[in-house]
Amino acid sequence: MPTTPRPGSQQWLGLAKETTYGTPVATPTMWIPVDSPKWEPKVTPLVDNALRGYMGTDYGQTQGMRYDELSYKTMIYADSIFPHLIAILGGADTITGAGDPYTHATSLNNAASTTLNGQPPSYTGFLYQLDGKVVQIPGMIISGLKISIKANTLPTVDATWMGLPGAFITAPTNTPSTVPPMPPFTTAITVGGVAATKYSDCSFDIKRAAEAVPVLNGTQTPLAIFAGPLSVSGSLLAIYEGSTDVDLVRLLANTQPTLSVAIYQQGDATHPLTLQCSKIAYDSSAPAGSNGSYATIASNFKSLMNTTDALDGKLSPIKATILNAQSTAY
Repeated sequence: MPTTPRPGSQQWLGLAKETTYGTPVATPTMWIPVDSPKWEPKVTPLVDNALRGYMGTDYGQTQGMRYDELSYKTMIYADSIFPHLIAILGGADTITGAGDPYTHATSLNNAASTTLNGQPPSYTGFLYQLDGKVVQIPGMIISGLKISIKANTLPTVDATWMGLPGAFITAPTNTPSTVPPMPPFTTAITVGGVAATKYSDCSFDIKRAAEAVPVLNGTQTPLAIFAGPLSVSGSLLAIYEGSTDVDLVRLLANTQPTLSVAIYQQGDATHPLTLQCSKIAYDSSAPAGSNGSYATIASNFKSLMNTTDALDGKLSPIKATILNAQSTAY
């Protein structure tokens, strides 16, 4: 019987926040429009290469620990971007306001408790497999989240998750989001407290040193996915303004200004998403000429831990806020 090709466009992705780490949620609570989702079981190969008197090297192979990875590209949607930020930063959703708009804010979780120990919340992922099944991946932790905003393309979000081994279950009903993505032209960038209009590109790369914790428990499943320390770096691309260019001056003087980037859905300026780094250090600022266009300057920065961005009274390299009509926590 010939193989029937399956249209990849019919894949869909869902997420649900877990109550107990590693205990899978039955159905998604949010659906994420995605581009090129990739699920990969990461099985540790254990090779028998003990000497046997021959000229070969590999005589057998068994398996060790398994964890799963899930990665995808999406866009900045008002109904799903903030859960991604909570998932990687780990801080609680702090809500203020008496009515629409409510302000939701989160920052790095530094809590040392019996339930968290600095860990972010875990999620169950659901990726449709084109045959009536989804792979259900429990215990997922984001290891990387990159937000890229460019003037002439839709802003993108690249997410990489690590989770416990997935299982195939009957697919729940797909309920795709109808919220449009946030366009780039609504973006407002403020550096050092001054609104800037010279930038064409900006990005935030939020990473955790995540790893699977191996244990001898009678299965291939790790104890958990551990979320290590968090770092935030980023980039800015701008029109070059000569020897007094502010980015160049900040690099040379080691000035460490605030950086704030706000963006909102078209026609809805009262509900912006804002990413705030109150202390960035420039690693480079490179002017570049052009034979056929204007000169630019490309800067790279890292965001430093500071008290201003910390909602727990400690330190954080970034604070994320979103305004919306939702009165309950994510």
